[in-house]
Amino acid sequence: MSAFDFEAAEVGLPPFVNPKENGTSVLLVSAMFPLAKSKHTKKEYGIWLGRFLGAMTTDVYMYTTPDLADTIRSIRGKLPITIDTTYSSPFEVPPLQGLEEAYVKMNDMDDEKWHHSPGLYAVWNAKPFLLESAVHTLAKQGKTYDYAFWNDGGSFRRNHRYSHWPDPDRVEQVYEEASRLTHQKKEDLLFFPVFQLPDEKFKDWKETMGPIANSVQLSEGSFFGGSTSTIEWFAKIFYAYHDHYISRGLFVGIDQDLFNSLFLLFPERMFTVWMNDPIAPAHKGIIPSPSLIPSLERGYLGECGAEWFYYQFWLADQQTRDMMREIWVKEERWRKTGWWSERKLCRLTRAMSMSDFLKRAFSEDWKPPTRHVHIPDL
Repeated sequence: MSAFDFEAAEVGLPPFVNPKENGTSVLLVSAMFPLAKSKHTKKEYGIWLGRFLGAMTTDVYMYTTPDLADTIRSIRGKLPITIDTTYSSPFEVPPLQGLEEAYVKMNDMDDEKWHHSPGLYAVWNAKPFLLESAVHTLAKQGKTYDYAFWNDGGSFRRNHRYSHWPDPDRVEQVYEEASRLTHQKKEDLLFFPVFQLPDEKFKDWKETMGPIANSVQLSEGSFFGGSTSTIEWFAKIFYAYHDHYISRGLFVGIDQDLFNSLFLLFPERMFTVWMNDPIAPAHKGIIPSPSLIPSLERGYLGECGAEWFYYQFWLADQQTRDMMREIWVKEERWRKTGWWSERKLCRLTRAMSMSDFLKRAFSEDWKPPTRHVHIPDL
């Protein structure tokens, strides 16, 4: 066991073991469509794409436009990648075809329309389809994977040491743990990281109320996935509710709003990791950062970088976790505070079933709301 993992062992987390000797195959799926208006600059996306495509040795399936194909290929270099230029715009993706006008109307309903656009909504809402389509396209070529995950192209925002990521053995391990927690088969489980508990007022939320605005910062839409069958299932429920809410004139421009609603409707088939769980064994003895530290790096599990991307550390192999721990604990900002020596190395926390996560917010007797929306072929 690594010296850096001793704290996790002391608080009762299972030791790391290789759960599958013959290996687990993992695919990452992403996309890059140029937009006239985006939340970030082209320069930022260029840097972030380099930290993703230029570093991950995992197989990647990337959607982009014909004009950007050579750029993507250049960033990726000799690492394995499939570049799909089928769609020149996210509105060409089958579930979103013909919805431009509806999405323009939604933009007027958006409190953040100053940096959101109809095209950005389409990119976000294309994710479940693109993930499913990538898996099926490769399967037709004889390439099958145990797990496939959507990964936002701009999700690696700082320098890192991730390469063979997510680590296949680690993925298998967390799915084994989730299967025990949920009493579901591994192939029936969808992984989705979460940021914080939903407000207690959503305890009585019903399907008819529409998407749950992500002002509560519940779901993290930058990474999700599972087996082929679960990816198919998720695409079906996502677009069934997407279409239903659009038909009622409701706002569905932000994928996380719809993800939030699906958590409450289908929690039995999902599991998560919640970094800031105050009663998790791994949190024992940790003193969160003072207010002068940026709010998204409060250190609930020690120095783990940005909380939003904790799942990257969580799904890495032990050696890589050790390297990331050293990077974070040696950051210059701790020396500026004068108390940096008190900081703890980043800890590995447990998986949670989505049902247990939501019951923590609402109550132990909370039940998922009744579902009425028809889901084709389900």
